[in-house]
Amino acid sequence: MRNLVTLLLFVCFANLAGAQTTDAYDHLRSLAGEWHADLPGFGTMTTSIREVSNGKAIEETLGTTSDNETSIYTHDGSKLLVTHFCAMTPDGHITRMATGPLTGSPKEIEFIFAGASNLHGPGAPHMRQLVIEFTDAGHFTEKWTKTEAGKDTLFEMHFHR
Repeated sequence: MRNLVTLLLFVCFANLAGAQTTDAYDHLRSLAGEWHADLPGFGTMTTSIREVSNGKAIEETLGTTSDNETSIYTHDGSKLLVTHFCAMTPDGHITRMATGPLTGSPKEIEFIFAGASNLHGPGAPHMRQLVIEFTDAGHFTEKWTKTEAGKDTLFEMHFHR
């Protein structure tokens, strides 16, 4: 009986941990479709957002017709993760960012650098932060922070349908 109670408690807590990100993940899922934003110095950016892997992940392809990047958003317990396949460097690199624990239905989701692959050194250019702000059904903002040799550059895009 004691083992059964322990198992039931474990299942309940595991379900609660996964449910904490549901609202934030649903916010991201609600962005499915095509979006456009002007980015000074780069022109019109387009982002295409869709669910993949039977709803277990969200794929975002961001950029112009000649240059684009892909990000994959997923759950990790009470956090969300983004794996960003960056086209900023000649041979590309992969940046991983994570949120802190999330609850409720946030108006903003902040991802912070957690690691990278194919990054040639700590001073090499890479994305270290992403903030997604939800405005309304027809608007949202992405703020990508690139760091290079200790200097940050902010790319802020106000998307609309």
